[in-house]
Amino acid sequence: MRTYIDLYFSPEAVSPTEIGERIQKASGLSFIRGAHDLIFEWSTIDEFHEILGRVHTALAGTGVLYRVETVTEEPAFVEPIPWAPPLSNGQGTHPAF
Repeated sequence: MRTYIDLYFSPEAVSPTEIGERIQKASGLSFIRGAHDLIFEWSTIDEFHEILGRVHTALAGTGVLYRVETVTEEPAFVEPIPWAPPLSNGQGTHPAF
């Protein structure tokens, strides 16, 4: 599994440079280039909890917020849901409701 972490800074928070150093020291993760700030791969729930716990500890008390998104390595397919047919002139309610 792959987990992405997005960080949200405010002017009252610790500087991004210091946050990068804290996270690197605590978890071994570094900022990445792209849509997310950090990424880590894991295979067991214990490994996930350990790494995320280290990141959380590194961010505690800094004023930095974060968001976590986990995805599988295989692409997911979501079956499309078709739009309901248009309303005909004689009907008072749409058949999809």
